[in-house]
Amino acid sequence: MGMDLSPLRRRDFRLLYIGQFVSFFGSMMSYVAMPYILYQATKSTLLTGLLGVIQLVPSVVGGLFGGALADAVDRRRLIVFCELGMAGIVLAMGVACAVLKPGYPGPWWILLASAGLSIFNGFHRPALEALTPRLVPREELPAVGVLSSLRGNVGMIGGPAVAGILISTGGADWAFFFDFATFVICVAAVLAPRNVPSHERRSAFSVSAVHEGFKYAMSRPELIGTYVVDIVAMTFSMPNLLFPAVAELFGGPSKLGWLHSGISIGALMATLLSRWMTGWTRHGLVILWAAGSWSIFMIGFGLASNFIVAMMFLILAGFADMISAVFRQTIWNQTIPDNLRGRLAGIEMISYLSGPMLGNTQLGLMSQFQGVQRAITFSSVIGVVGVGSVAAWLKGFRTYDSKTHRP
Repeated sequence: MGMDLSPLRRRDFRLLYIGQFVSFFGSMMSYVAMPYILYQATKSTLLTGLLGVIQLVPSVVGGLFGGALADAVDRRRLIVFCELGMAGIVLAMGVACAVLKPGYPGPWWILLASAGLSIFNGFHRPALEALTPRLVPREELPAVGVLSSLRGNVGMIGGPAVAGILISTGGADWAFFFDFATFVICVAAVLAPRNVPSHERRSAFSVSAVHEGFKYAMSRPELIGTYVVDIVAMTFSMPNLLFPAVAELFGGPSKLGWLHSGISIGALMATLLSRWMTGWTRHGLVILWAAGSWSIFMIGFGLASNFIVAMMFLILAGFADMISAVFRQTIWNQTIPDNLRGRLAGIEMISYLSGPMLGNTQLGLMSQFQGVQRAITFSSVIGVVGVGSVAAWLKGFRTYDSKTHRP
């Protein structure tokens, strides 16, 4: 039991990991601060809701072309460039909030800053995911996936909590300045490793290079499976947008924060108990079981008659989702050639973002006709059927075994 921390014994990976851990924690603070200042500036739920679209579109574009760029230029330099770009934006927002206090920047400046952060993040993530596997041996890649999940879960739980404290005590500018400091620490950590494999230019940055990445992904059923199963499970069983309505059923706004944290708590528990996953080699089958379990637990969430039961199912769903995430990342790390890592990471990013957005949208529409809990339950039943259909359709994914498959 416990976590496999063996990759952290390697100095270069450890430095990169610590830098990204700190940076993501800070980014989650800006993730909270941006919609807060937009709503305070406009009192418009419509504009605040549009923030998600403003963030998604640049991320998708950045993911597409950022992946190709990560395969054409020095990945570490690209990461540093993106970190500095994001640092500049959050510093500008912090200064603007401090100068205009108790007022806020204009809404279009806030939306523009959010779009800028999303563009830089779209180029940053493929480069990071392409560089990381080069710092550890193949047998430690599952542990790398677990550590990446730990970084995400701690950031998603702790970042918003600290941001809430800073915003309520000092103002949104404090959250932005804190995030800026984390970017500075991250850049220093990214530049510190001494034995990063030298960059070899393998492909030119072009639209055809993007197409080459898609062509490779479509030729590998184990990769198609990781994308499709995640999109299906999230599209039909992602109820985050309905949490405010669910909170009203279980006692009001005081329950909202707990509902948002439930999935992350379960995911963190799975991460901390992840050592038992390292012996499993049938990764595709594990992902299918985990994705199906996610939808089953969301059925339970939709049927829950009290808050404690609802939280239990959210935590279980988060536990299952983290198992799926760890093994999806392991398949990517083990099967994608180094010269295509950036482009395939961009495709993964698009699949990761698309499912939750589609899920929140369709569940929001369905709840208008069926009610909140019935919509979650019925849609999650479709999710179970969808995951089963993927299992039947993609035999190569279902039978994937890390012992026998190679790039």
